[in-house]
Amino acid sequence: MNIISPLEIFIALFIGMGPVKVLLIYIAMTENMEKSVRRQVAKRTALIAGLVALGLFLLGAILQAILHFSIGSLTIFGGLILLILALGMVSGGGGSSSREHGDDDPMSLAVSPLAIPLTLNPVGIVILVVASVEVQNLMTALLLIGMIVVIALIDLGVLYSADRVAKYLSHATVELLERVLGILLGALAIELIVVGLSTLGIIGSTAH
Repeated sequence: MNIISPLEIFIALFIGMGPVKVLLIYIAMTENMEKSVRRQVAKRTALIAGLVALGLFLLGAILQAILHFSIGSLTIFGGLILLILALGMVSGGGGSSSREHGDDDPMSLAVSPLAIPLTLNPVGIVILVVASVEVQNLMTALLLIGMIVVIALIDLGVLYSADRVAKYLSHATVELLERVLGILLGALAIELIVVGLSTLGIIGSTAH
């Protein structure tokens, strides 16, 4: 943890639990909800993602020791989860289709898939567990906790502002962007799987 700068750590965490990947799905899922319900969903999404992130950072090393999993195995499994989600988005069975199910509990949607694995995605989970294992002093730990809280607040602010973004996006545009995002997430998922396989020594090492 000491060989990279705080800015690099923040960027890595932002990729792993920032609002970029969840925003379009949030807009699609909450389009037909009351504004007050949308805000409740946004609040719960950011809260759950933030709390789970804190839990992983505080307990990740203990969980790894108890369950005896390797970072490579965690990376591969995270990549597979992300790949399944990405395939659903590309095929039209992902986020936008969920809004058609009127019996879906909005608060349940806030937990999954909005909070996990979209806001706190597999990249973030791997980063937090690695950080939990490798953190060496209290100051670094407090810095990481502060970053997690700041990013969770950014998530909340962006989701609260989603209504403004949605005004400029038609239904067709949201679906198109969702599929494009699904392709990009799929590529990221494959990258995670490759890195995990490399970490386990199953394939040659990669530069990532």
